[in-house]
Amino acid sequence: MKILVVDDERWIRKGIVKMIQGEHTEIDEIIEADGMENGWEKMQQKNPDIVLADVKFSVGNGCLLCEKIYRSYPKTKIIMLSGYADFEYVKSALQYKAIDYLLKPVEKSVLNETIDKAIQEIKNTVINYEEQEYDEDTVFYKSEDIIRKIKKDINEHYWEKIVLSDLACKYHINSAYLSELFSKLEGVSLVNYQMKIRTEKAETLLLMTNDSVTEISQKVGYENSRYFTRVFKKMTGMSPKEYRNHIRMEL
Repeated sequence: MKILVVDDERWIRKGIVKMIQGEHTEIDEIIEADGMENGWEKMQQKNPDIVLADVKFSVGNGCLLCEKIYRSYPKTKIIMLSGYADFEYVKSALQYKAIDYLLKPVEKSVLNETIDKAIQEIKNTVINYEEQEYDEDTVFYKSEDIIRKIKKDINEHYWEKIVLSDLACKYHINSAYLSELFSKLEGVSLVNYQMKIRTEKAETLLLMTNDSVTEISQKVGYENSRYFTRVFKKMTGMSPKEYRNHIRMEL
């Protein structure tokens, strides 16, 4: 982790750095800035995890720096220092999510305890982010597994009537969500997927057997051969008879 110390009084800044050095194993770089403008430059160059800034500069107001950091680097933890017990500064610092406001001269133990607090907040944020990613990945893989099983069901029982609500009940998932999930992962609706599988089976039967269109329509799950013909033509651009003749001529 990196910490940026911003104070335009050199000896105070150096004293703060000395108090921090060697106190936190997580901090591997301490960056110094001698004022608001330089602090903002270092912020953009180094992107530190923690900023320790004076609230009062000879030129500028540290709370303005705090505001800029908050708006552009919302994950950065900010600690404000001031020799002025001014409630307006406190309010401003807290408004821009400073994790604490310390009065100078600050004690070494208090300063390092506050930095430890900032480090712990950063760690918690990382843990929560990783847990959220894990949860999202778990949900995604579970969803993929459900869709894989449903596709297997359709492939193995394509001639049967498959009802969305029955599948939702079987896999303990909301019907509307299942419909949306299937379309999202497969690029087609569940109904159209079953039509696709039935059409592919019908194509095989038209090519490999001399069964009539009526017989084939029943084998792939359509009791009404006219409806089967309409579905087949919608999916292939040809009627079952045209498809059979076309394929056999090619062969």
